[in-house]
Amino acid sequence: MTRREIRRPIAIGVTVLLIAAGCAGGVSREETTAAIAQLGADDMAALVPVSREATDAVTDACASGQPGDVEAAADQVAVAQTRWHETEAWWMGPATDLRANALVDWPVNTDDVDELLAAAEPVTIDADYLAEFVGADTRGYGAAAYLLDGAPLDDRACDYATATTELAASTIDEVAAAWTESTDAASFREQLTATGGLDAVVNHVLMLLSSRESAHLGARSASIERVLFGADGDSGLAVMVDDDLAARLRVEADRMVAVAGPVEQPSVEQQSAGFEEAAEALRATVATELVAKLGITVTFSDADGDSAG
Repeated sequence: MTRREIRRPIAIGVTVLLIAAGCAGGVSREETTAAIAQLGADDMAALVPVSREATDAVTDACASGQPGDVEAAADQVAVAQTRWHETEAWWMGPATDLRANALVDWPVNTDDVDELLAAAEPVTIDADYLAEFVGADTRGYGAAAYLLDGAPLDDRACDYATATTELAASTIDEVAAAWTESTDAASFREQLTATGGLDAVVNHVLMLLSSRESAHLGARSASIERVLFGADGDSGLAVMVDDDLAARLRVEADRMVAVAGPVEQPSVEQQSAGFEEAAEALRATVATELVAKLGITVTFSDADGDSAG
């Protein structure tokens, strides 16, 4: 199966970064916090149509039963799954409060999926049932991908695949709304900006860099890169530090991304042996030099990394 190309901004080279870092004296903490908070809100909002397209594709495949439509649905689910993990740097605040990854894409247990598929109850598998009565490893995009791989799909498998993508999409909707919409309370973007939320952002990056058991290290690495260097490679946290530190962060982040394994069609087995060393080098620099330069209060400990989803 040929997976759709997933485009993401990747900063390349050090020259542009050095120019930006050289102007760091003119970039305030408030401006940087606001820009990073806006990037997080934009990234989460951009996920909403992608998740809905995955649900629509599964619905269409089940309606037609055609192998080509099932393959297209599998491709769209893979795109949504990858795009979700490319936002891991923003899995704080609303995503944590909602335990979003446990609803969207926890590592799948295919034996449990098969067991639910074969069970007599419930008669119809819907999103509410999956949210309330099954484990995190029995739902989400991983479960949908497994079900679609078992085509042709019967009615129960179709109900299951549709329900799990609907649950993922509704969860992403809720997370994105919390980041972007101000109703009874300020949006999370506004909260981060108002409270000088760089501490929360940097502590979350440290957690990600310490948690290395994932099939999506390529996407996770890309998300960390966006926090450090922005969507254009010319912003992010790096604009607040001196040229030397910015350049070393760039080299270390580039190395981590290069050895993280493919963003598309990820698997634990494809992880590079060099990833742990590369991630640890960047983690050490962030935890010591970047933290010191930005005056970050570190609340994350290495033991916390074991719980990252």
